[in-house]
Amino acid sequence: MKFIISEDKIYDLVMKHIDNMFDVKNINYVNATDDYGNDLPAFSFYLYDYDDDINLFRWYDKGYFENDESSHHHPQHLKKWIEDSPILAFDSDGKKEQLDSLFGDKWHQPFKDWFLNNFDLPIKTIE
Repeated sequence: MKFIISEDKIYDLVMKHIDNMFDVKNINYVNATDDYGNDLPAFSFYLYDYDDDINLFRWYDKGYFENDESSHHHPQHLKKWIEDSPILAFDSDGKKEQLDSLFGDKWHQPFKDWFLNNFDLPIKTIE
């Protein structure tokens, strides 16, 4: 038997799954800083308290890759990261792989929308 599911239904299904997967009320974040304690345009998102944290993902704006802290990277890599920014990188807890296995790449746009709605930060690239 073949089922046809509309794009809207897939979007809604993915959004419900993301809402169940991530307890947004208990997600906190901290600003990345340079060696001098200055804030950088990047955030680490974690579950619960900072001392007892479970890292979820990291968000990077292009300014993160344009500062002196990133100068040790190969210029070609920096150029690509700047073009791909803002970037959201999942930590290695298997959540990205779970979303990939369930939805292929159909979860990317719903996740970008969910992230923007909850944290007011846009995403261009998911890694």
